[in-house]
Amino acid sequence: MHHDKQTFPFGNGPTCGILPLLIEGIRGCGTYLITMQGLDALLGKASHILVLRVLFHADEPLTGREVQRRSGLSNRATMLALEALCDLAAVHVEQTSQANWYTINLNNYFVAKIVKTAFECEELFWDDLRKLVRRKVTPRPTSAIITGPLARDEELATGRLEITLVFTNGRNRIRAYQCADELTDSIWDRYALNAEINWLDENIYDDEDYELLWRRIEREGILLFGTLP
Repeated sequence: MHHDKQTFPFGNGPTCGILPLLIEGIRGCGTYLITMQGLDALLGKASHILVLRVLFHADEPLTGREVQRRSGLSNRATMLALEALCDLAAVHVEQTSQANWYTINLNNYFVAKIVKTAFECEELFWDDLRKLVRRKVTPRPTSAIITGPLARDEELATGRLEITLVFTNGRNRIRAYQCADELTDSIWDRYALNAEINWLDENIYDDEDYELLWRRIEREGILLFGTLP
């Protein structure tokens, strides 16, 4: 916010216009330092986010080795991330004779206000996607099943979404297919995910052409809504 001279009662000397500028500069610099030394350092590396996610979902303190196992990172990447996060007070460590035990610090400002909220939103992802599919596809499919990297619990940022939509008959399937571009565009715009849509109806899903698809659904499928055939 810009302040004029009248806001600062420093008299009418030659510095009366400089002091407000100095104060604004200090305020701006302070905001910059808080941001750069806090949020950017906390979330500037993917390893930090992976480690924070593991600790956020943990029901008890974890050793560095267990954090490594759950995050899929190398030992070096895990320990460097834990060290940096402890330095930022985002993670607490309890040192014992057996091991170091790590917990996320939910009292940390950025963890409480940003990290916690983001991870809670991740848990609501499938519910949000279900609502989007139901809103964008008309006629509404009887069921929607997810396969692909996200269904296999791979990293969201590089995931590819595969959705199988099943309709009662071919007529509804063909009509709904007109929503294909809008659906894929909406998924990209909301989640930055590439979506591949399989359009089936109850008269054709027994065809041999879809045998591999149903095997994949059986192995990794997530049911968004409806029932599996």
